[in-house]
Amino acid sequence: MRHLVAIFGATFFGCLVAVCGFWFTQTRLTRVWVNQRLSQNILQSEQNSSSGSVAQSQSSTLQLKQLAEVLDTTARHLRLGESFASALQSAVSSQSCTIQVLQNFSRACVLGEAAGEISKRILKTAKTRDQQFVIKTLELAATGGVGGVMALERAAIVIRERATHIDDRFSQAAQALLSTRILSWTPLAVAGWLVVSSAPVRHYLILSPSGWVCLLLGIGLNLAGRKWMQAIIAPKVAV
Repeated sequence: MRHLVAIFGATFFGCLVAVCGFWFTQTRLTRVWVNQRLSQNILQSEQNSSSGSVAQSQSSTLQLKQLAEVLDTTARHLRLGESFASALQSAVSSQSCTIQVLQNFSRACVLGEAAGEISKRILKTAKTRDQQFVIKTLELAATGGVGGVMALERAAIVIRERATHIDDRFSQAAQALLSTRILSWTPLAVAGWLVVSSAPVRHYLILSPSGWVCLLLGIGLNLAGRKWMQAIIAPKVAV
């Protein structure tokens, strides 16, 4: 009897270790696979944008948040057992998505078109790298399984981190932009005060050709500096 209990206990323990090991290994391998595919998607998006197929513009934080919400909602519907086409359609409709590429992707999936073919066609119409990244992630998630859901969730985290970085950058640049505006208005205020208070300065700047050249050159450089600083701090944003 004692031997039977020992054999039964050893068998049960071995099965438990095998099940736990299989579950841990599967989860670990799935996570590694998803991370590798997402890294490849990011690299491909950057290469495509650098080749000139996508306008060099950034997604607005509002668009990034909308992309993340669509990804999260699609993942939740997939966890509830819905098909990929149904989950994506529900996410796009429930979030009132205004991004055209996602609407086109959802519509094509409902019509039964393969995700790989949809991705190849819609990638050409994506306006930003973030849209390309989301499209490639949706193509990856269409393969099904736990890996697809995990890819959507991790991609949503990446998109939200990008939105946070953009907000942080604008917050840090606000002081520089304020300083630039103050420094650009100060010479104009000083010049106006000198023109009003000093007759020689007024005579030189207003009644002489060289004075007009100085005024026009100073105002032109001032405006150019303001525009340049604004372009650096607030680059073109896709809508």
